[in-house]
Amino acid sequence: MTKNLTATIDSSEKEYRFLPEISAHSMRYLLSFVLFLILPPQAFHKVCRQKNEPLSQFFHWEPGKKIIMAHRTTPLPGYSENTLAAMTHAYRIAPCATQEIDVRMSKDSVLVLLHDATLERTTTGTGKLSDFTYQELRKLELRDETGKVLLGQRIPRLEELLTFARGKVVLFLDKKPDTDPIRMMKAVEKARMLGDVIVICYSVAEAQFLHQRYPSLMLALGFNDTKAIETIEKSGLPYKNLVALTPGHLQPQAFYDRIHAMGIMTSVGTNGNVDTLPFTQAKPLYEQVLQRGDIICTDSLQRVQTFFQP
Repeated sequence: MTKNLTATIDSSEKEYRFLPEISAHSMRYLLSFVLFLILPPQAFHKVCRQKNEPLSQFFHWEPGKKIIMAHRTTPLPGYSENTLAAMTHAYRIAPCATQEIDVRMSKDSVLVLLHDATLERTTTGTGKLSDFTYQELRKLELRDETGKVLLGQRIPRLEELLTFARGKVVLFLDKKPDTDPIRMMKAVEKARMLGDVIVICYSVAEAQFLHQRYPSLMLALGFNDTKAIETIEKSGLPYKNLVALTPGHLQPQAFYDRIHAMGIMTSVGTNGNVDTLPFTQAKPLYEQVLQRGDIICTDSLQRVQTFFQP
């Protein structure tokens, strides 16, 4: 998944400072933010998508609105990331959560799911995935997050997870480099999932390319700094079609306010850092992420669930 989804939070910091001056548009949201800060622990409210609700409405920013994203279908011991088994498990324990998957393409142009460009970490194979045909890849077995080989579990095709997700799960599709975007979108169309996916884009040009061909498609873009926001403002991309992937470190509140003023929700990640900490250390950091961001991207779905009211 794109690095912009991963928040690196320095636990040695006692607080995050606000900018000394608050802009006019920030004042519109200050009251709701202050009220949100004083909510007791574990009082956050996650939002579930309603039946037939357009994604542009589901992802429209509103004060206090929170969404959970299961990163790589939330790998667990006994489950390999980016698999149907993991997606099914995540859906069972958190049916309202969105899920993120990584799309790559085999040597013979078959769309498969694997995060890494190489095979070693998550499979019994070695080398670059793109050097192998789909049939060669299917001979490999998957590993869980501990490295244990999961006998009989194979690298899945994108179509397998799209079929399961239809009518159940909103998907973030992380199209990895060298993956044909049109081939991927044709698979999404064939599965009748065009209105149920968000495509992660690594550049404004890529987002513009997809928007031109699929005007209603939701797109996730890196809002890395003020300059990036200004570029997106001038891009012609409709704000209602966007989700913001925010920087690795938590930013001053005014940074998020500016994005919120565009009606865009912000994604902040705890995958790779906070999720790896003992819960007593991670708890206040999760709360900081939830106070600043709107979509929490996590490898620890069950832990994050504890911060939300039923």
